[in-house]
Amino acid sequence: MNQMLFDKAKVAFVRGNFQEAVEAFGELIEADPQNAMAYYSRGTARFNMKDYEGAIGDYDKAIDLDDKNEKIFCSRGAAYLALDKGQEAMDDFNQAIELNETYPTAYFGRCEVFKRMGEEEQALADLEAGTKLQKVRGQSLLEGQGIMFQDPNT
Repeated sequence: MNQMLFDKAKVAFVRGNFQEAVEAFGELIEADPQNAMAYYSRGTARFNMKDYEGAIGDYDKAIDLDDKNEKIFCSRGAAYLALDKGQEAMDDFNQAIELNETYPTAYFGRCEVFKRMGEEEQALADLEAGTKLQKVRGQSLLEGQGIMFQDPNT
């Protein structure tokens, strides 16, 4: 039953039917109120509908259930950023980095907060860190699939 609800919600989300996804993830939450991924996913659907307060509420619940997931903190940080709540966004991006210092999305999010604060040097440092991490992740993914390449700079 839960897998069918989750699949229904994912299909709606992928098709861009975010209201339908919110409703389907809500059904899943009713069936399994301890499912952090359902709250996180519903929050992301709400974020895509520009319902940032609703997204934050879902991300809060997801964090209550799983406070070790950097992606949830990053998503909540993005919602705070959309509401121009820079300090809350900064706190979440910092928490995401504390949980996983190799998560590039957190650096990109924090970069945006620094830019809005006028801290161009810090913003550039985070942009560079995120870009470098993203490149390493991309190379690792390719190598994991058996695709090897040599850095042209060596």
